[in-house]
Amino acid sequence: MRRFGMARRVLWVIWALAACVLAAVAPTSTLPAPTRAPSATPSLPALIPTISADPQAVTFSTADGATLNGALYGSGDTAVIFSLMGSCKEGWAELAKETAKQGLLALTYQWRACQANSVDEVLIRKFLDDTRGAIEFVRAQGAERIILVGASLGGCASAKLAVEAQAVGLVVLAAPEAISEWGFRIDAADLATDGPKLFITAESDPVVPAKATRALYDLAAAPKEWQTYPGAAHGTDLLTVPDGDEVKQRILQFILAAAGQEQSLRPSPWTALDDAHWP
Repeated sequence: MRRFGMARRVLWVIWALAACVLAAVAPTSTLPAPTRAPSATPSLPALIPTISADPQAVTFSTADGATLNGALYGSGDTAVIFSLMGSCKEGWAELAKETAKQGLLALTYQWRACQANSVDEVLIRKFLDDTRGAIEFVRAQGAERIILVGASLGGCASAKLAVEAQAVGLVVLAAPEAISEWGFRIDAADLATDGPKLFITAESDPVVPAKATRALYDLAAAPKEWQTYPGAAHGTDLLTVPDGDEVKQRILQFILAAAGQEQSLRPSPWTALDDAHWP
């Protein structure tokens, strides 16, 4: 009996050892760790593209060899040329910059007669040649359509060259139809274009009376618009008076309409626009 019991214990030990060995070598089944599907990258809202309107200093030549200084804003196949007053007082820079932000090319420039603190009374009479040089310059930049904007003497140049430049739009601030002492006159034929025209003046302008600008308006072929503002500001000084923001916005909207881009008008710093004006 003792032998039989001993044998049983030996067999039990052998069986236990075998079970341990089998457990050690048996393959273990491991399930892959659950993975999380990558989350979709959130899309950013579309941004309205910005248009650089920083001015670029430029020089260009006239047909008679004068070299003029100017500032070129933006780009595009429609160019807006801003011509200043005969006093050489700069006043178009802000409007030129906002025009460029609308996707147009804009140019401001100085008359050849403009000096540090004075105006050469002989050279200033070459103002038409200077504006012609500006027209040729923007055409060389790729402009296919031209809008002429001018104040006082610059308005005279813009009106006189409207047909010659085949302008698709014209804006005149406080300009007469003639400068008798220079033998200069604007004729109806100079303003016989199909493009829209806007004439603006102050009601009490002491330099160019409102009736003188009105006479120029009367010469122009339709379509045309007449706009007066209270006060005595002359030319681009109208842009700095209490109604100045309204004047600038009026001109900007007119330019966009003449360029065929009225529906894509972007907000300007002067007037809050309805959503309907957004592209």
